[in-house]
Amino acid sequence: MPTTIRTRPGLGCLHHSRFTKDLCQRWSRACLYLLGLWLSGCASIPDAKLALTEINTQTQPITVVTAKQALPPGKVEQALKKLSPDESIRAALAAHLQVEQAIAGNSLYADNKVTLLFNGELTFSNMRQALAGAQQYIHLEYFTFEDVDLGGITLQALLLQKLSQGVSVHLIYDAIGSGDTPPALFETLKKAGARITVFHPLQASTLARINQRDHRKIMIVDGKLAIVGGVNLSKTYQSKGSLRFFSKQKLPDLNQADWRDTDVMITGPVVANIQQAFLDHWDVAQPLDTSSFFPPLAKQGGQFVRVITTPASKRKNTDSPYYLTLIAAIQHAEHHIILNSAYFVPTSAQEEALVNAADRGVKVSLLVPSFSDSTLSMNVQRSHYSHLLKHGVEIYEMQDQVLHAKMVSIDSVWSVIGSSNLDYRSAGINAEIDVVILGNETASMLERRFQQDLKNAEKIELEQWQQRPLWQKFKQQSSRIFEGIL
Repeated sequence: MPTTIRTRPGLGCLHHSRFTKDLCQRWSRACLYLLGLWLSGCASIPDAKLALTEINTQTQPITVVTAKQALPPGKVEQALKKLSPDESIRAALAAHLQVEQAIAGNSLYADNKVTLLFNGELTFSNMRQALAGAQQYIHLEYFTFEDVDLGGITLQALLLQKLSQGVSVHLIYDAIGSGDTPPALFETLKKAGARITVFHPLQASTLARINQRDHRKIMIVDGKLAIVGGVNLSKTYQSKGSLRFFSKQKLPDLNQADWRDTDVMITGPVVANIQQAFLDHWDVAQPLDTSSFFPPLAKQGGQFVRVITTPASKRKNTDSPYYLTLIAAIQHAEHHIILNSAYFVPTSAQEEALVNAADRGVKVSLLVPSFSDSTLSMNVQRSHYSHLLKHGVEIYEMQDQVLHAKMVSIDSVWSVIGSSNLDYRSAGINAEIDVVILGNETASMLERRFQQDLKNAEKIELEQWQQRPLWQKFKQQSSRIFEGIL
């Protein structure tokens, strides 16, 4: 979710009431953030063409790690052949996986079980079950951390219950994304024994890093089960309102709308990679005993998974691994691409990759929001439509829900779910986590859900789109000057 500052209307700090104190704190936080935004500047986006050219010279044979050992090269080749019956798709996938491995810097992990969780309600239900079963520790890292209802019990109540049972609880939350969460929530958990890291808190000493946010959504239980994706610990997912009765000229109350999202629950060897990603963000001033964090992980299923983590601070081209991976995957697409993005603000390289794919006959279908909590990003999103449509890219806008899902699936064999949007923030500013899942099983489920979502979407047609009012064209095009911070 793009960083937003939500403030209550008011006249300023006129009285020493609780309301005006809260108002002053909000305005101070907003001003501090905007100052930090100015100091830190726009996203630093790598030159994708240059970076991928360099990476192509560094590729190595694909490595696959099972629950027991690394597969020998012959076994790797046999395993990948089973992923698709189409020889051209298999060849393109193999070529891409070599590039992806060089970018991500880690192996594919076999023997995993992957469960797709569509929307917040299903995610929260599975979270409750997993958290209730925790025996040793719970790790939570979220952009937005609120006391959500997990289905009959709140997150705070469940965590307090586990703490009383001797289960360790470690939390990481983003200072901006969780800026409206009452501090009492964290204080209560701290007093009960939870340990907490605040990612890049808003203070004068960290102004230069204020624009770098932790956009990840991670839950890990006992080092054996993980949930990642787009679902925040946000109360917005608890509403079941519809957008269909709202006029397009008036933005609805998005906190009362139904939010469409996607998470993935994983068990198996790759969970260790997700555990390490969590530790990479932990406050070193609060050392943890990690001896139990990486238990032996047995085979749980037949899925191949790779974790791709993107740091908040980008120092070189390869520090934007998901950004480069996705462009490379689009370049290797043979048949079709489906894509969800909650915030569609593509860089020139991302847009070029999609257009080139469509030009060579790949069917490219995008599902994007028709409403968003960022009006600016919506205007930038729509400023890209004409170019994409002229090259045959299909664009659909979700009508009756707020689309927050981040998903890509290519050729019914390569899929990715995570926290990254197709925007500048995910490419060059935010810390993100995404998981690549290989095989038809997951891809088919994502494709079926995509087709189901299209029933509640409006297709954008080029001829009709070109006839939109001139003032809309101007507003959308002029918004592009801000895309580097979106």
